[in-house]
Amino acid sequence: MTVQTTSAIPSSSAGPPRAAGKSRVLLIVLSVAIVVGGIGLLLSDSSGFEYYKHVDEVAKESAAWQNKRLQLHGYVVPGSIKKRMNHDIQKLEYKFQIENCGAIAEAYFAGVVPDTFKDSAEVVLKGQLHGQQFQANEVMAKCPSKYQQAGGTHPVAVTRCSRDSAGKGN
Repeated sequence: MTVQTTSAIPSSSAGPPRAAGKSRVLLIVLSVAIVVGGIGLLLSDSSGFEYYKHVDEVAKESAAWQNKRLQLHGYVVPGSIKKRMNHDIQKLEYKFQIENCGAIAEAYFAGVVPDTFKDSAEVVLKGQLHGQQFQANEVMAKCPSKYQQAGGTHPVAVTRCSRDSAGKGN
C-alpha cells in the first residue's frame, strides 16, 4: 500500500506570478518614460536658453546672434548715454554704447536703470540683438569706481583684454 503526503506549504521556486509581472510592467513603463523625456529634451528648441556673451564675441559673428536671447557683457562707453522720455509708453528711453576688447555695440533700453548705470560702468544687458542694435529688457550695472585702475580711464578688464589681444598678433 502506498501513501502519498501533500505539503500545505507551496514550493518556493514558483513564486507569486502577479508580483513579478507587475514589477516588470512598471520597469518597462518607467524606462519608456525616461527615453521619451530624454528625446523630448534633446529635440526641444533653444527658445528657453539664454546665452552669456561679451560684446567682442557678438560683434565677430553678429549674424549668428540675431534675435537670440542674450546676456551681453561690456562697459558703458563714456559720453554715449542719451536719454529721453517717451510719452507714448510713459518710460525713459536710453540709447548708449557698450564696449569690450575694442568692439562696440549700440544698445537701447526703455525703463528704470540702476543707480550704478553711468559712464564706464560694467554692465550686463538681457535682451536680443536686432540688426545693429541690442534691445535690452533688463540692465544690471556694477559701480565703475571699484573696477578702475589707478589713474586709468577704462576698467581693468578692458585694459587686460587689449593687452592680451596685442600679444597674440591681432
